[in-house]
Amino acid sequence: MNYYSVLVYYDLILYVLALSLFIPLWCVIVLCYQVFESISVSVIIPNEALLLEMVWTVVPTLMVLVLCFFNLNYLTYYGAFSLSEPVKVIGHQWYWTYELSSGVKYDSFMTDIISGVNKPLRIYLNVPYSLLLTSADVIHSFSIPDLSLKVDAIPGRINCLNVIFDRLGVFSGYCTELCVVGHSYMPIIIEVIMSIQ
Repeated sequence: MNYYSVLVYYDLILYVLALSLFIPLWCVIVLCYQVFESISVSVIIPNEALLLEMVWTVVPTLMVLVLCFFNLNYLTYYGAFSLSEPVKVIGHQWYWTYELSSGVKYDSFMTDIISGVNKPLRIYLNVPYSLLLTSADVIHSFSIPDLSLKVDAIPGRINCLNVIFDRLGVFSGYCTELCVVGHSYMPIIIEVIMSIQ
């Protein structure tokens, strides 16, 4: 998802918000007008639970407004990823290819159970990255459980995962999609290191 699509999404949210505020507001105005016009003719039924009706109308409305507020705040946070470093991740049977924005491209094969892979993906701490995932053959799934990351790599489609790694370490993951016989032979190792600067 790029910056333009974030703006389109933001505009869509504002349009839906404006519609969802206008229609109920118009209904309330019409109902208030009818109530005040017919106040002398109306019959008040003592069994109405006016307080209960107000509560189950106002509380869900407030909950939706709070969720909209958090959603709009997330959109402004998400705009920071427009300056992120792109990292292309391509799944193959049965290894991963990483292509960095500096032009470096390398394959990461499984070596053994202890060290995992011959060339891990090394990225810097507190730098925004856009992982652009696709596959060259079958559906794979790029998953790092310790970082709560999981994105499918689908042939002919590019899935984008925007991340900022906030802790140092070596994190291991696996292809979590059953991609034929060598599925268990494509581990993922991400090394989060300090920036040289």
